[in-house]
Amino acid sequence: MDAYTSIINHEKFSKYTLNITNSPKSIENWETLVTFLLGPTIQLNKNLDKRLYKLITKVYDSFLTQFPYLENYHIDYALLEYKLGHISKFHEIFNNALFIFNHRSLLLWVSYLSKCNESIIDNKTLFALYEKAEAYIGLHYLSGEFWMLYLEQLKERCSTKNRYYIVLRKVLEIPNHSFSAFYDRWFKEIDNIQDLSTLKYFAPTLDLQTRIKVDVNHKGRKGLILLEAKKTFAKIAKDLYNTIQFQVNELYSLFEVNITVPYYCSYDTLIKTEEIENWIKYLNYTIELKNDTLTHLNFQRALIPLANYDQIWLMYANWVTLVQDDYITAKNILLKALSMSNKKTKVLKELYGILLNLNDYDMLDDMLKKVENSFNNLQDCDDFEIFWDYIQFKWFLHNTVGSSRYSGNKGKSIIPAEVMGLIILWLKDSEKKEGQYILLNYILELQNKDNSEVLENKVFRMLIKENISFYLEDCKFWELYCKLILFNPSLSYLNKRKKIFQIWKEIKNYKLKSYDNLLLFCESYLIDDTDTFKKLFDL
Repeated sequence: MDAYTSIINHEKFSKYTLNITNSPKSIENWETLVTFLLGPTIQLNKNLDKRLYKLITKVYDSFLTQFPYLENYHIDYALLEYKLGHISKFHEIFNNALFIFNHRSLLLWVSYLSKCNESIIDNKTLFALYEKAEAYIGLHYLSGEFWMLYLEQLKERCSTKNRYYIVLRKVLEIPNHSFSAFYDRWFKEIDNIQDLSTLKYFAPTLDLQTRIKVDVNHKGRKGLILLEAKKTFAKIAKDLYNTIQFQVNELYSLFEVNITVPYYCSYDTLIKTEEIENWIKYLNYTIELKNDTLTHLNFQRALIPLANYDQIWLMYANWVTLVQDDYITAKNILLKALSMSNKKTKVLKELYGILLNLNDYDMLDDMLKKVENSFNNLQDCDDFEIFWDYIQFKWFLHNTVGSSRYSGNKGKSIIPAEVMGLIILWLKDSEKKEGQYILLNYILELQNKDNSEVLENKVFRMLIKENISFYLEDCKFWELYCKLILFNPSLSYLNKRKKIFQIWKEIKNYKLKSYDNLLLFCESYLIDDTDTFKKLFDL
């Protein structure tokens, strides 16, 4: 029996695939299947059965679609293709993975470049990749391995040391964990200076003339001049070393030492609150440095372990809008957050605001429909925040459509039937839902002379007719009802008082737990009737 047939007929294959079907959000289930497919009996070479190869790649694609932030599995997948001799596929997988992380995954870049060193012969092509990586992850606190790879390739592939020195000088000014290793290299290079002409590699010509006070074209005896120049270079390097050492120690002691989970975890893995708070402090610290490249990088670093939490996504989107005025990037950040964060309500709310700012009403409407369709019926949703956002947006769209200067204001006074129907359904389900009084207060905010009677009959009278004790025995409900009457612009003051007195008499049919809200209402708006109210309710 061939390897492919043996695998798909194996009871473990059926068991593992069924586990994934039942629990697709379990990383462990996917890992078990991948491990089984790549078991010790499988010969991973160019002779691999095409059917088995197709199965393995399909599993990897599905796995990484479900969990796009699993850096190690992107790497494993790409290296599998490399081992099979599929070099173009190897590059494709790494490039796609880097795109997912906005090209700011240090682990992906180091793994990718390590293999590119072996497979890319053309120096220009290889160093273009290194330059791209430098632009995205060069400032990473743990970027030492990347810079070492870069320097080694410059040393091996370049005919002169000029570019090597340029890159090494650049690294010396970056506070990264391995900073001392680069200073060791620099001090050794200083010790190895044998001629004035090589000083141009250590500093720009202008600095040599003004700061170092050395003429590289000096024609006389050069020994003493060279010795003094080396001492000056060493002193400058030591001063810079002390500065960088302080910055590195500060970053480590304040933030880096507290990062215990630098990798992506499954949605049900709880990250300690202290770790989340540490990242928030770290990001605020980074923002204060006003280095946008580093800020983007550290936000991406934080999102790898905290992708399932909404705090960092929201903080990132807020930063790009407030500091960079970049609403397009903010939109993309929040769209990504929707696919990864466990909690989506605040993300949705921020996204609505971003889309409004971009005047992208089509996407807004489409998103609200998706939110609605995520439940069989929106009224079945138990998350009041999502329900509330939907209601507010539907009302906003209604007003936007009816805002033409030729249409008058009447359109704004009519509550859309769909919105009113959903509000009523939510209000009726008082035992399972929450936020009823937010809705009732909202209804009062919508009140005007054209809809007061509709609101009274369709909402307040309806709830009384339904005899829902949640409202009828609650003073707040009756207070809001009285306010609806009091603020009805179409009624005279006398008619308002008359209707309110009728409501008070109706209240006598129910056992209220308290009359405080009604009494406060009376003292605030109908002070002359306070004694009447107290007498009616024996207060």
